[in-house]
Parts: sequence; C-alpha cells; structure tokens
Amino acid sequence: MLPNLLSCVLSVGALTASALAQGAETDPAPFTTFGQRIIYDPPEGHRASYPRHVELEDGTLLVTSTVLGSNFFTSSAAFPVFESKDGGVSWEWVSNITDQVNGWGMSAQPALLELTAPLAGFEAGTILASGNSWSANGTRIDLYASTDKARSWSFVSNVAAGGRPNTTNGADPIWEPFLLVHNDELIVYYSDQRDPLHGQKLAHQRSTDLKTWGPVVNDVAYDEYLARPGMTVIAYIPPIKQWILVYEFPVGNSSSHGVNYPVYYRLAPDPRKFDEAPGIPIVIEGKVAPNASPYVVWSPYPGGNGTIIVSDADRDELYSNQFGGDPDKWEMHPCSQPSAYSRALHVFNKYPEHLMVLGAAIFDGGPDELSLSVLSLPEVLRNKVDIDEWIARQNQTQPGDE
Repeated sequence: MLPNLLSCVLSVGALTASALAQGAETDPAPFTTFGQRIIYDPPEGHRASYPRHVELEDGTLLVTSTVLGSNFFTSSAAFPVFESKDGGVSWEWVSNITDQVNGWGMSAQPALLELTAPLAGFEAGTILASGNSWSANGTRIDLYASTDKARSWSFVSNVAAGGRPNTTNGADPIWEPFLLVHNDELIVYYSDQRDPLHGQKLAHQRSTDLKTWGPVVNDVAYDEYLARPGMTVIAYIPPIKQWILVYEFPVGNSSSHGVNYPVYYRLAPDPRKFDEAPGIPIVIEGKVAPNASPYVVWSPYPGGNGTIIVSDADRDELYSNQFGGDPDKWEMHPCSQPSAYSRALHVFNKYPEHLMVLGAAIFDGGPDELSLSVLSLPEVLRNKVDIDEWIARQNQTQPGDE
C-alpha cells in the first residue's frame, strides 16, 4: 500500500528542470497502438511511482505520478503533470501540483478527474486533482482545481485528515484518494485507518459545494480487525448497470492462492452503497489470484456485457471478464507493459478497442521511468494464458534465475 518509508517525492525545482525522454527515431502514428513509450525519466536517484491519468473530453491525456527519492518528508514534494494530444505518443510537461496550504508538500497517491458538467461553481472542463499531503504530523487528502487545462492549480478544500504516515494497525493515517462525480456530487474514496474497530477500511465522503464534506461512509469494512482492504478504484459497467470497486485485501500474514494481498471486487447499482455488496475474490480457474494494488476499467468491446479489465502489482499479465463480473469467468492475458506498483489502465473514449497501460516503479524498486503502452484490446483478449502451463513455468523459476 505505502512505498518504502525511505522514499520521498522529488522537489518542484528538480521536476521542472528534468527533461522528458526523447522519442524514438520513428514515432508511432497518433492514436495507434505501441509499446513502452517513456513519458518522464526522473533525475538520478529518483523514480516515478503510482501513476494516474485522465482523458479530457477533447481527447487530451493528462498523466501524473508520485516521484520517489531519498527523503520521506519534504515540503517541496509535488506531482508533475504531463500532457499528450496524440494518444500517448508524445508528451509535454505542463505543471506541478503543489501543496499550497500545509507546508508539507503533495507527497503521494495522486488522483485526477475532469468535470463533464458544471459543479459547485466550476464549469465543465475544470480538472480536479487530489493527493496525500503528509508530514511527521499527519496525512491530509486535499482537493485542487485547474480551470486552464492543468496549467495552474488552486486549493479548494481539505477532504479528510489523519495521523502521520504509518501502516501499523492502531495508527490513524489516511491514504489513496479516488475521485468520482455522481448525481451532482463529488465523491472522494480513500483508505482509512482512523476507525478503532478496523485496522483499515475503505470509505468515502461526498460534497455538493467542494468545500464542506459529509460524514464518513463505509465502503469495505470487515469485522476481522487485522483485515486491511485498500486502494479503491471504481468503474461503471453500463450493460449491467453496476459499479465495480476493486481493492486489495490483506489479512495479517494470511495467504490466498499463494498471494498475501489478494484482489477482491464488489458490484453495486449505486457507487455510494458498496458496503451492502459482498466481496468477491478474483481467482482464475480456481488456481491463480492477482496480488496487490489493483486497477479496473471497462470497455464496450466486443459487445454484449463488454469487458472488465483488471491489473495488479505483481504480474505483467492482465485479467478480464466478459460476463458482467461472473466469479467463474475470469481470464488471464499476457501484457507487454511491465508490472508496476498501482499500474493504471485506461480505455480511450473514442477508441474503445485501445487499452492504455500506465506504469512506473514496482513497490520497492525500479524501473525509474513513468511509461505507457497502448495495446489492441482484441489482441490482448485473443491471447489467453494457459493457467496450468503458467503455473508450471512459475514452479520452474528458482530464486536467482531472473
């Protein structure tokens, strides 16, 4: 859930001074598929982590990430924002999202959203950003807004506040915001350690004016105190009129199908009522489970119920379901974009057969770069992993072989 406590975010000055990676001699055509394009190569000693994105209504892509370095607390921490107008082929740095109120920095776990309709005095096209601003004194999920296509940012409000960063049960920080507009409200989902009944739970708060926030509402909270559901990501599945929430679900030192952070999901007709839905593990053919920091998107391809696509932290592979989330219908597919901590996915609005996979560093190491691949979803789905063969290969791999 939380990157190495020996890491920190890079200073604003270093972000603006660092150059973007140069393109290949022959760039792909705009809005096509391609593999492993570098968006940003941080300065030596730093690495990008926890990438996030938004596609604007005009097709522009915005991408940001945490940038980790050698110090955990730094007031100059910021999220760099990069822009692409050609489907991810080329990128330009446009701004940094900085802490304007706490003196702590914008430390980790960014989130982005574009308003597609007016809300709380902000016009359609306004971009909202959130993230975790932290110090030795606390964690704060703050909300910022840009009315000029991410060129500048203004503080809007503090959504929630918790104790200093600490993943030990009994500590009281908050983590990992996710933004969603629903029924003329902004919903901010996050991981919450403040409830004494739970080591960690998933919760949300709502606002109509983006200044005042309603009560904390549980989304995923288990009776077992050691349970630590984390890392909310949500998508809508129109054919079945359901919302899907994916999360990691560690419980102490327990293991499920060989993983300690199994990926679960919940389906609900209302994104404010996930607490009423059962948690369902993703298990492929009863044998293989994804592990940690999941991300989920939905594509209308190939018709019918479309396709739910999920990524995890540990594997390059992707997981799909074309049966409305039927627990017995998950498949596993090769993916050319390497595994990464909280690797993100995106289905393009005008190109629903194109799947963007946005990656950066793994949980406790490189690669340093923020990068992406845009894959052909039909091709991904055609290449189904043979689970028995995959397990046999994993069993043949011994420590030190890779």
